[in-house]
Amino acid sequence: MKWYKLLLLSILSGLLLAASWYPHGLPFLIFFALVPMFIMSDRLLEKGSKVPFWKGFIFSYPGFLIWNGIITYWICFTTVPGAIGASVLNAMLESLVFAFWHCCRKQIKQRWSHPILFIAFWISFEYLHLSSWDLTWPWLNIGNVFATCPRFIQWYSVTGALGGTLWALVANFLMWWTLSYQREYKARAWKQLGAFIGWIALPIIISAFMYAGYEKKIEHDTPVKAVVVQPNTDVWEEQFGLTNYQQMQRILALSEPYLNDSTNLLVCPESCLAHSVYLQQMRQNIWPAVPQYAGFKVLDSIIQLHPNLNYILGLSTFETYDHPATPTAQEGGPNIYLDLFNTAMCFNKDGYNGHYHKSRLVPGVEAMPFPKLLGFLNQLMVDLGGSHGSLGMDSVRRVFTIDVNGKKIKTSTAICYESIYGELVSRFVKNGSNVLTIITNDSWWNDTPGHKQHFEMARLRAIENRRYVLRAANGGFSGIIDPRGNVLHKTGYLERAIVGETVYAQQHLTFYSKHGDYLAWIAIVLAAIGFLFAFEEWLRGIFIQIKNR
Repeated sequence: MKWYKLLLLSILSGLLLAASWYPHGLPFLIFFALVPMFIMSDRLLEKGSKVPFWKGFIFSYPGFLIWNGIITYWICFTTVPGAIGASVLNAMLESLVFAFWHCCRKQIKQRWSHPILFIAFWISFEYLHLSSWDLTWPWLNIGNVFATCPRFIQWYSVTGALGGTLWALVANFLMWWTLSYQREYKARAWKQLGAFIGWIALPIIISAFMYAGYEKKIEHDTPVKAVVVQPNTDVWEEQFGLTNYQQMQRILALSEPYLNDSTNLLVCPESCLAHSVYLQQMRQNIWPAVPQYAGFKVLDSIIQLHPNLNYILGLSTFETYDHPATPTAQEGGPNIYLDLFNTAMCFNKDGYNGHYHKSRLVPGVEAMPFPKLLGFLNQLMVDLGGSHGSLGMDSVRRVFTIDVNGKKIKTSTAICYESIYGELVSRFVKNGSNVLTIITNDSWWNDTPGHKQHFEMARLRAIENRRYVLRAANGGFSGIIDPRGNVLHKTGYLERAIVGETVYAQQHLTFYSKHGDYLAWIAIVLAAIGFLFAFEEWLRGIFIQIKNR
């Protein structure tokens, strides 16, 4: 097959992958989106290339680049170099996975092993992107594609989103085999087509039963009357121009009509108080007479009027040291070092009630990847109104204990980007969280798919952990999601709004909440076995060539 036809197969896969993605795509296209690339791999092997790894990389890269570029172009509204870098680098990593598999295919002749190898390599890569390195970017992990189809993926409470990746990849291989057998073994091709349809249908049927049955399993013992605020502060003109006092006054004006003595929880978005405050003073309920602390007097007045109210909001905080106590501490003067944090903080009638620092930071915006190697580039990081340099991180998924009508329950807060990490959110639940909250600021990307995609991913976290999710965004979409992934309330884009609902504290831990991304560890073991087997076959081939000489 001519090179341009191989390239067209790669491009076709890229377009199908992009066309499957929400908010405007058709998710079921994902079940055969990679088939053209698998056919491309067949044709390359038929040609007998001596450099299979690089051929696999070169011909798969255009497709993956198209997929990344179409789905995440919106990053350019924050940073054009970041958008280009994210698409180019992520496509490169995906192509490396494909090339590695393509190379192993040449060594391992047993065709039945090829799907196992690819699935193991790909899921291992997705897990790497979820948790294991500084360039983490799991936005396009394949299991995320079903976020808009909660009725079909209730079994994510067992497998997590990686189960969706497995579902889609197996379907692609079944369709690939169907097309391959069509040329020579038509009877076998029909069997493969039946297996393809059955593989897709069975999880949907199981999910339908789970969806219908789980409504009765939702625990109603502890109702929590919750309110979510979307202040819609302009991130370019107002966020760092308004004082903390002015921003809190805006939140008060929005929320006060909806608050009463029975309101238990008020959730405000990420960075709703943008001017940094000293963490130690927050812990001690000390509010100096300077502008950045004036907003807390407004907060105090709200809580005094509504003593049953618990308040979660996002703010910028800092800690000081007399030495570089952490890898992210920045020099602030002679013998003064600062750690800056993106923080969620909880307050009640007694004042400060705990905090959590964002621990999964956005590469190039909040954290410099590989700081020992690239730390000298800190000053080139994107500045979204804060200070340059990497932010500090929390090492624990902290939960807040709040009083709800005399009962103690626990809630937790994933901050912005963290909500796309299934295992990270499950650790909040494992640590006792009965209600999940997400605070974010999705206004940087204008009215593009970015904030829509981000909202939909919250539905995955609700299903995985069987928890109500209260999502407060500055702009974008705020809303309330039930444990089956149904959206109960949702604000409009760039709408200054507030939504409320009685949600229920859930105690039960799902299999996924308990065990996290266990599918990834199975994949890693299989990938290691496959690699060793391919390496053995390669060595055997070398020895045979030497012997024949």
